Amino acid sequence: MTQKSSSSSEIDDDDDDSNEKETSSTAATTTSRRTVLVSLGVVVVSSSPNIEAANAGEMMIDSRTFVSRAMQKFERNDVEGATMDFDALVEKSPGSKPYLWQRGIALYYVDEFREAEKQFREDVRVNPNDTEEAAWAFLSQMRKGGGGEDDASSSSSLKKAREEFVELAGRDSRKVMGSVLRLYKTGDEEAKRTLESLSKKPADSTQSASDAFYASLYLGLYSEALGNAEEAKYWVKKANGTPYGQRASGDFMTSVAKVHLARRKWDAVDEDSDKRTTGGNVEVVSTHAFDSATRRLERFPFPESYSMRIV
Repeated sequence: MTQKSSSSSEIDDDDDDSNEKETSSTAATTTSRRTVLVSLGVVVVSSSPNIEAANAGEMMIDSRTFVSRAMQKFERNDVEGATMDFDALVEKSPGSKPYLWQRGIALYYVDEFREAEKQFREDVRVNPNDTEEAAWAFLSQMRKGGGGEDDASSSSSLKKAREEFVELAGRDSRKVMGSVLRLYKTGDEEAKRTLESLSKKPADSTQSASDAFYASLYLGLYSEALGNAEEAKYWVKKANGTPYGQRASGDFMTSVAKVHLARRKWDAVDEDSDKRTTGGNVEVVSTHAFDSATRRLERFPFPESYSMRIV
């Protein structure tokens, strides 16, 4: 999840290549993975390459519209509206559901923790290396008992959440997520100290800017799940106050930090908020994105991450 999303031209090129292959393939081959339209996570099998391509294009435009609109609503803190749009897309195209990690986050912020957990666990099927899917499933499971501090902080809830922690098939390439995984899955104190250290890194590069934001955000989310509201408030405000949180455009997770503060009514500016600035423009690429291999394989079209800059 460290690469930019594929451009629409790349998707179209892939579809053209696929159509050329289809015209020469056998009837059996038309039902192979190559002929199943996974560009939206929607399985549509057709014996006609031309009809297949036309349907794929229509669905892609329609689904991109749904997702873009839902994400925009979320960014404005209209989380309820975003959830409705995501649910409408799932109803229209059920096969898109495993790709809609943003839907899981929206469900989390309308306190639909059980459904949020289901979404994140399903997401792992198509993105099996992503620590964030596992982390949000853990957070949702911790909160679904009622969301109160007593429920979240109980040793039995924590023990159960860790016993049922999502097993990832591979390794997340982001170093910061290795520490997040160890902290959430085992409570590793060394991992927590590593995240605390990363949160203090000066934003003098793409990596350090991203690390400071993500370390702070996931420390805050973890603290809240364990019932420590004050510590959670500190860390989420710190995440939002980092240069990445304030100035990076195109990463949905920066909106998550802002929405978290707004929903908890923690969005007042404090004197201790992080006021560090960059020494200049730092190119930032969304770290919450499918890895390049998955994107090439699935031709994932949803517009959640683009090249962006801290300015």
